[in-house]
Amino acid sequence: MSSTGTDQNEITKLLAIVDILFGYVGLTIMLLGTFGNVINVISFARLESLKTLASSLFLLASVIASQGVLSFGLLTRVIGGFSGIDPLYTSVVLCKIRWMVRTASGAVSLTCICLAAIDRYLFSCHEIHRHQLITMKRARWAILISIFFWLSVFSSYAVFYTSPIPLSCTIANPAFGYFASYFNLFHYSILPLSAISTFSLLTWHNLGQQPATYLRGGIRLHDQVTRMLIAQSFGILITSFLNMIWQIYTVSTNSTIKSSLQLAQNNLINTICVLIGFSTQGITFYIYLLASSTFRKNVQEMFLRSRRIASSRNVDLVQITITKSDQRETVRIH
Repeated sequence: MSSTGTDQNEITKLLAIVDILFGYVGLTIMLLGTFGNVINVISFARLESLKTLASSLFLLASVIASQGVLSFGLLTRVIGGFSGIDPLYTSVVLCKIRWMVRTASGAVSLTCICLAAIDRYLFSCHEIHRHQLITMKRARWAILISIFFWLSVFSSYAVFYTSPIPLSCTIANPAFGYFASYFNLFHYSILPLSAISTFSLLTWHNLGQQPATYLRGGIRLHDQVTRMLIAQSFGILITSFLNMIWQIYTVSTNSTIKSSLQLAQNNLINTICVLIGFSTQGITFYIYLLASSTFRKNVQEMFLRSRRIASSRNVDLVQITITKSDQRETVRIH
């Protein structure tokens, strides 16, 4: 058998593996992620006290945006994995909508997590005035601005993504394609991962400076939200790091001429990285379960009973931070 025939057989096998991965692994991520995101939204809605925290509002917006990534980004890949033809390749309109909404949703999700990390950092600071810098009103405005900003930015994707040849969905303009590869690396990996890791570490450092922190009167709300966010940040860093490395490799080898076999091999590696990236949008619920006892109790309450968790609005939450054995500072949270 000639080397050309051997390469063609190898390429066919690699393409088949890609379809299997998108079909079965993608479907698993889609189902588990959608289930978790729906439960997240319901859980945040059930806990009335969470409505008083800017961080919880950011996390809720992030969950909704994550579901947008799964619905517009992964679903068509799953269908393509089982049918052999991605629906994007059959409709230019769907191609444009998918890349615009999917990419904007991912950016909004990461932006909201960054904002939540900043809010938790400010609340962990000793300076009391920093605790009120991000109010609920400002949080709502920040989310709306983020949504409109990223939709406007990625409206360009709706313009440049097209179908230059039958059964394709790609950027036909070489200059914009070159720009998009670098911009995606920056906005989807380097910038958000740097911000999330920085503010999570700063929050962790601030908490380490407080030998004892208590939340009296009901649910230990701020402590639990901080735990959930830090755990989610670590999850994002772990699942996104490999994808970031692959993006760097892809950008750095854009001008390199590759054989058909190399392209198929790269496509398989890219598929694995993409699926890991999609898992970032679907594991939030399970991270929250591991990180927060309050969240676990809320989910258990939701499944075992039909009644709502009593509101804690009439409960005064007080944080007492002991900095020295002979000093104590008491701050009313709300």
